[in-house]
Amino acid sequence: MKIGLYTIFSLILIVIIGVFVHFVDPSRSVQKILGIEFNLPISIWYILPMLTLLFFTLLHMIFYKVGNYFSHKKFTRDVEALNDGLYWSLLQEPKEQKFMTREIGDGAKILGKSTINVTAPIDGLSPKFNEILNLINTIKDGMYVDPKANPILKKLSRENPLIVRNTLNRLDADQKFAEEVLLGKEGYSAEILQKALGLFASRETLFKAKKYAKLFNIENFFVILKRGFAGEDVGMSEEMIKSFMAELPSFGCNEYMNLAQICIKKFSPDSNLAMFKEFQKKDEDASSSYLYLLFEYEMMEAIEEYLEDHDEGELIRFRALYTLKKMNNKYNANELIGVNTACNAN
Repeated sequence: MKIGLYTIFSLILIVIIGVFVHFVDPSRSVQKILGIEFNLPISIWYILPMLTLLFFTLLHMIFYKVGNYFSHKKFTRDVEALNDGLYWSLLQEPKEQKFMTREIGDGAKILGKSTINVTAPIDGLSPKFNEILNLINTIKDGMYVDPKANPILKKLSRENPLIVRNTLNRLDADQKFAEEVLLGKEGYSAEILQKALGLFASRETLFKAKKYAKLFNIENFFVILKRGFAGEDVGMSEEMIKSFMAELPSFGCNEYMNLAQICIKKFSPDSNLAMFKEFQKKDEDASSSYLYLLFEYEMMEAIEEYLEDHDEGELIRFRALYTLKKMNNKYNANELIGVNTACNAN
């Protein structure tokens, strides 16, 4: 019962009793309390105990009302903290929450160390949760969400999986964004940077890619070269290749062999032999690719001289091919010395 209503009805009852007693006996009575004499109407002496009881009853009710108020306030705050914990866990960025009631806090604290993945539609959620679930589903569906249009994204860290996924979505949707990522590489994760490099390599020329050569890996370098091999104009030249390679991690035998096969189609024999001769002088791993080119161009004297400079136990496949060619067999280098086998020809 509300304290206000209780007080009003209690006072009405006291007044009614006081008036009734006064009409029955309007006389006065003298009572001595703590040595002091009080001369009051009989009706007043009747209602004084009732007023006293009302006073202490109100104190009792107020005491429990205040206690209930603070308990409810703690519960309400914990519900808000629980909702905040769910909110940030759904956004893949859990945050520690403070709980004031043990009953909620003992279990809800796990939200500060976990994320939530919703696997099916949920009805009856608040607009706040519906908004973020729609956002999450949009990003997971491969669509880019502009942070300017959805400020929630600005509250998330760059390492957040949703931010990473949204950035990857933007790379797919905006061709110019790949170069923007390369320019601001410090602000992006390795996953985003690698995808940006792959997309950049699949679209741009060697000339434009040269300024980002230090970011490139061998795989992305060959993406551009293979486009040139397929007939695209990607600005391939001997000098550009050598300049790019100077910035890349060291090539192995397989990489030199792949490069040789591409260069056969793009450059003249003299240019290729000069370039790979230079490579093999600086790097022993380029020896097989140089010898492979000599076979492709059927330079038998140069092959013989090269093989004589190596032990008989080395370059066995190349020696076998050389022997067959001397016997006028019409074998070519690719039949015995493919890219996958040349580097095991020793």
